[in-house]
Amino acid sequence: MNMELSSEILDIIYHNVCNGIYVTDGKGVTLGVNKPYEIMSGIKSEELVGKSLYQLVHVDKVFSGSASLLVLEKKTPITITYHTKTDKKFLAKGKPIFDENGNIKYVINTIWDLTAISYKDAIDSDTARDSMLDTSDFVSSSPHMIKVIDLCMRIANTESTIFITGESGVGKGLVATIIHQASDRKKAPMIKLNCAAIPEGLIESELFGYVKGAFTGADSKGKAGLFEAAENGVIFLDEISEMPLYTQSKLLSVLQEREYTPVGGTQPKKTNARVIAATNKNIWQMVQEGKFREDLYYRLNVVPIEIPPLRQRPEDIAPLILFFLHKYNKKYGSYKKFSDDVTKRMETAVWQGNVRELENVVERLVVSNKSDLIDIKDYDSLASIEHHLGDNSLKSHLETYEKNLLINAVSSCRSTRELAKLLQTSQPSVVRKLQKYGISLSSNS
Repeated sequence: MNMELSSEILDIIYHNVCNGIYVTDGKGVTLGVNKPYEIMSGIKSEELVGKSLYQLVHVDKVFSGSASLLVLEKKTPITITYHTKTDKKFLAKGKPIFDENGNIKYVINTIWDLTAISYKDAIDSDTARDSMLDTSDFVSSSPHMIKVIDLCMRIANTESTIFITGESGVGKGLVATIIHQASDRKKAPMIKLNCAAIPEGLIESELFGYVKGAFTGADSKGKAGLFEAAENGVIFLDEISEMPLYTQSKLLSVLQEREYTPVGGTQPKKTNARVIAATNKNIWQMVQEGKFREDLYYRLNVVPIEIPPLRQRPEDIAPLILFFLHKYNKKYGSYKKFSDDVTKRMETAVWQGNVRELENVVERLVVSNKSDLIDIKDYDSLASIEHHLGDNSLKSHLETYEKNLLINAVSSCRSTRELAKLLQTSQPSVVRKLQKYGISLSSNS
């Protein structure tokens, strides 16, 4: 028998579900939030009800962004992450409810709390700075990406190892962060290791640490590795396809036995850090070529997540443009807008650098144009400049300066430890820079 639920039961459900709920009307005016949302956000309903999200986001700065506003703009379900004035981070899934005339009557937002506290007392400040994941917010209306986020929510509180694949710039690190922040481990650290950025001879000590006297130049007190720093949390192994085969063997042992031995040590240490790996390479092809261990591949590939390139989810481009435009207008105190021609041109462009490239272009257009309305001439002018920029880019100039600084400094230092002290940075950072620019010291460190 079908029975309509009473208003009392509906009210009980509304205020006792596990997620926050945020409801607006078809103009973006807040109609209500449930008690879980009040608790999650630290913001009372009376501060929100009756207020337009345009005011709450753009004037009062209560929220850094809004799924509802993007839903009203694009008339389609949108998933985003945003921050509140109370320093909370949420993931919101906004869904439009249409009336009989096809107009949006309500927007219903389901909210997850992604607020995380990370601490890194076990490792030095330079390594901590290099190892923490720096990601931007998530915005999508693509059905494929919504499925990816739904999967992230389902697996967040499992212990399964996760393997994320996709082209550079699609947001693999962001997806890893969402999984961590939606999990019970979110109050513990999430530590990142870019396997392509660490010299082969150092990657093992970075991961597993070393005991005192393990090798020439080692810290006299020894050093904790990233697995120890990520205890109770997550270690994110980015570009794992670049990990040397001998280190792959040791990582396989960690995944199988949940323990490791620091470099130069004899006593194994237990670890409960969860492993999330990512690559932009065809890892199975590397297995066939003998460049990646097949047994490690299967150990990592427990829960595979493939993130499609932006060109395969064009419906995400317009929401991302709006989101990044608001982000950089807010950052630079501007009020720039794109003409319809610019938005259409960007929607049909092939973004080889994916979301990262799109964000960079939006920022450059915001900061480089005097007019508040950015038209197609401005966009074409930027494309022309980029085509001729070549090695005159800011990145190239900074790298040249850094290389010359190192060349001048090594002449007065006998070891990487002395060089690190002179440049006021850590020894691992110095070693990485020297290898990057092909600079060697006159004596071994």
